[in-house]
Amino acid sequence: MLVFSPGLTVWTLLTFGIAVFVLWKYAFGPLQHMIDARRANIQESMDAAAETRAEAQRLLDEYKQTLANVRGEAQDILESSRAAGDKARHELTAEAKHQAERIVAQAHEQIERDTRAALRELRTQLADLTALATQKVVTGGLGAVEQRRLIDEALRDLDVEQLGTEN
Repeated sequence: MLVFSPGLTVWTLLTFGIAVFVLWKYAFGPLQHMIDARRANIQESMDAAAETRAEAQRLLDEYKQTLANVRGEAQDILESSRAAGDKARHELTAEAKHQAERIVAQAHEQIERDTRAALRELRTQLADLTALATQKVVTGGLGAVEQRRLIDEALRDLDVEQLGTEN
């Protein structure tokens, strides 16, 4: 069983005290310093992570704001481009219509000039044919000058310009 021996108890207590002192001095102190350093390092890492998280959130908010601004600007650019395109289309359509009207007017003028020229040519040919026919009918009764005068008088009575306007 257990026997209590005071000498052994003193030496056991003395050995235990020395062991605790040695451990406290050379083991627990450095371990406590290592634990404190590790705790400080972990706290610094956590603080850095919190700062990084805050910075990331700030950058994300800034990115979202920039993205919203860019989208707004893109929408504005699209709207102004559409408006400019519509304006250009209307201007081009108006210009094309104006040119078409001008071309049609020029064509009408050209047709009018060509009609007058054709009527003048017709008048001349009609006069020549009438003179030839009259010469054959009269067979020498009137001279060429007299025949020409009679034809011109007949043609003056005939309004050639009025022929061009009748449709």
